Amino acid sequence: MMSLFGAALRQVEVNTAGMQTLDWVIVIGMIVLLTGILLYCNKYMNSAADFLAANRCAGRYVMSISEGIAGFGLISAVALWEAFLKNGFAATWWGFLQSPFALILALVAWVTYRMRETRCFTLAQFYEMRYSRKFRLGAGMITFLSGVVNYGIFPMVSVKFLMAFCKLPDKAMWLGINWDIYGILLAFCIGLGVFFAAFGGQIAIMVTDFLQGVICNISFVIFIFFIFKLGDWDVSGGLVGWDQISEALCKEDGLSHVDPFNTHKLSDFNIWYYLIGFASLLYSRGGWQGSAGYAAAAKNPHERKMAGVMGTWRGIAQALILMLFPLAVIAIMSDKLPEFESVRVLVHQKLALVSNATQRGQDMVPVALSLVMPTGLLGLFVAVMFAAMLSTDDTYMHSWGSILVQDIILPFKKKPFTPKQHIWALRFAILFVGLFGWFFSYFWSQETPVYLFFSLTGAIVSGAGPAIIGGLYWKRGGTVAAWVSYIWGASLAVLGIVVQQCWPSGLAQWLLEHTGWQWVANNMNSFPVHGQYISFINMVTCSALYIGISLIEHKMGNPDFNLDKMLHRGKYDTNNEHVEQSNVSTIEKIFGITPEFTLGDKLIYASTILWTIIWFTVFIVFTVLHFANVLTVEHWLTLWHVKIYVSLILGVGCTIWFLIGGIVDVVGLFKALANAVADDSDNGMVVREDDDTIAEAEGEKA
Repeated sequence: MMSLFGAALRQVEVNTAGMQTLDWVIVIGMIVLLTGILLYCNKYMNSAADFLAANRCAGRYVMSISEGIAGFGLISAVALWEAFLKNGFAATWWGFLQSPFALILALVAWVTYRMRETRCFTLAQFYEMRYSRKFRLGAGMITFLSGVVNYGIFPMVSVKFLMAFCKLPDKAMWLGINWDIYGILLAFCIGLGVFFAAFGGQIAIMVTDFLQGVICNISFVIFIFFIFKLGDWDVSGGLVGWDQISEALCKEDGLSHVDPFNTHKLSDFNIWYYLIGFASLLYSRGGWQGSAGYAAAAKNPHERKMAGVMGTWRGIAQALILMLFPLAVIAIMSDKLPEFESVRVLVHQKLALVSNATQRGQDMVPVALSLVMPTGLLGLFVAVMFAAMLSTDDTYMHSWGSILVQDIILPFKKKPFTPKQHIWALRFAILFVGLFGWFFSYFWSQETPVYLFFSLTGAIVSGAGPAIIGGLYWKRGGTVAAWVSYIWGASLAVLGIVVQQCWPSGLAQWLLEHTGWQWVANNMNSFPVHGQYISFINMVTCSALYIGISLIEHKMGNPDFNLDKMLHRGKYDTNNEHVEQSNVSTIEKIFGITPEFTLGDKLIYASTILWTIIWFTVFIVFTVLHFANVLTVEHWLTLWHVKIYVSLILGVGCTIWFLIGGIVDVVGLFKALANAVADDSDNGMVVREDDDTIAEAEGEKA
C-alpha cells in the first residue's frame, strides 16, 4: 500500500495551476464535517459552565489534542517557519536546554494544578478571590486589551498565508465590481470562527478542535513522507533527501542553519531571544489566557496535570512538520541545487510583487510549497492549515469574549444573569472580538516578525506573573503589589508597541534630527529593543515591585491570606478533589506523584522524563564538544538527521496512541455532560462577605 502511495507521489512537478476541483472538495468537506459536529455538540450546552468550560468534564487525551491544535494555529506555523528560515535549528537546540525545566514545571503542574483547584473559569475570577473585585476588573481590562490586540493579527497572517498558497489575488472583477478578496476572506474566516465559538461554546470548541487535531496529526505524517526521502530505500517518493538538505543548509555568509552557536550576528532570533523565552516558562505560566476555557475544563486537577505531561508526545509529529516544511523550502531556494531552478524562479517572481519585507518572509513557505505539491495533497494541506486557523481563532475569540463578560461586565452586576442571558452575553462578546479582529487585520501594517509581536503584546500582561505565582503560592502577596506590577507592566509594553509602530514612519528620523544619536542612525528601519527584550525588562521589574510592595504591605498589618480556603483544601475540600500525599514516597513527592496515579500514569511519567534526559544529555555533550573546538558542520548535520528519524518513528506511533485515547475521552465527555446536573450559580461570580476584598482575612499567622 505504501509503495503504491509512494509511486503516486514520485512525479513531483511544478504546479502552476493552483487549487483544482478535488482540492476544493477536500477543503469544503472539512468545513462541512466540522459544522456537523458543532451542531451535534450544541444540544449538550445547557448552562454557563457548559459554555465556559465544558462543565469541567474533559479527560486528558481530548484536552491534550484539542488544546495542542488550538495552540498550534496557522499563525504559529507561519511564525515558526519565519524564524526557522532565519535561524535554522537554533530553536530546536535551545529547546533541549529548556525541556528539562519545562518538564519539571509540567510534572509538578506549576500554577496549573493550583489554578484548577480554585475552580475559577478565568484568571481574573481568581484575582477577585485572591485580591479584590476592583483588581479583577482592572486586570480583566488589561488582559482583554492585551488579548484582543495580540489576536488582531491572527486573521491577517492566516488569510494572507492561504491566499499566497492558493494563488488568490487581492482584488478581482466580477459583475462589474472590483471585489476586495482579502477583506471578503477575512470576513468569512472570522465569521466562521465566531459561529463555532458562539454557537457551541467550549464543548463544541473542544470536540471540533479534537477532530481537527486528529486529522492534522494524520495529515502531518502524510506530509512528512511527501517531503522527506528516506534514503536509498525510500518508498514514499519524498520531495527532498537529506543530502540535498545538508548541501542547502551549509551557508557561506558567516551564519549557520545547523550550528546554533553560530547565530550571534542575528539581531532578532539570537541566543538571547531563546534564553529570555526560557525564563518566561517559569514566570509567565498560566498568565496568557488565549485558551482560558481549557484551563478550567478538566474533570479534576490530576487530568489537567496529565494532559500537560502528555503534550510532549502529542506534539512530536507536529514539531517535525514545522521543521521539515521550512527545511524543504531552504533546499528549494538554494542556488546549490539546480534541480529546483524552475520552482525557484517562480517563487522569486511571486515574492517580488509583495512590497512589505516582513510579508515576503512569511509568504516564502506557502508560495514555494504551493508550486511543488500535487493535486489532492494541495487540498489536504489547505484543509489542515484552515483547520489549524479555525481551531485557534474560535478558541481565542471564546477566551477573550469570555473574559470581557466574566471579568469586565460581570463584576458590575449586583444581580446575576439568568442562564440564557449569560450565554447570549457571551455570544455578543465573541462577536465583538471578531469584529475587532477584522478591522485590526484589515488596517494594521505588520512591520516585525510574528513572534516578536507576540512577545510585545504579551508583555502587556507581564504583571500577571507575580500576581499569579504570588497569589497561588505566597500567603503574603498583597493587593497593592498586584496593582502596581500590573499597571507598570502594561504601561511599558504599550509604550513599546507605540514606539515600534511609529519608529520607521518618522519617529526615528525625528530623534536623529534632534539628538544626533549614532545608535538611532544605525537602526533607522526598526526599533532595536524588540518585544522579547521589553518582555524581559518587564519580568524583572514587575517581580521586584510585587515582592517589595507585598513585604511593605505585610509590615503595615496586611494579614496572611487563607490559601487552603481558596484552593479548597483540607476542611474546605467539599468535592474531594484534593488528594493528600501522606501515603507516597519521598521520591514520588519530589516528582509530584500522588495516590491518583495509576501504573499507566507512572509509565507515561517515566518515559517523558527519560525522553527529556536523553536530549538534555545530547545538549550537554555537544556543548562541551563545541567549546572544545572538535565539532564540525558534519557532526551537527548528523545530530539533526538522527533527530528527524527518531521523531518520525515516534510521531507515527504517538498519533495512533492519541487517536485511540482521544476517541475514548470524547465518548466519556458526552456521557458526563448528559448526566451532569446544571448549577446556575456556577457562573463565575464570587460570593463573599465583603465587597471590598476577596480574601477572608482571618488574621491567622502561619
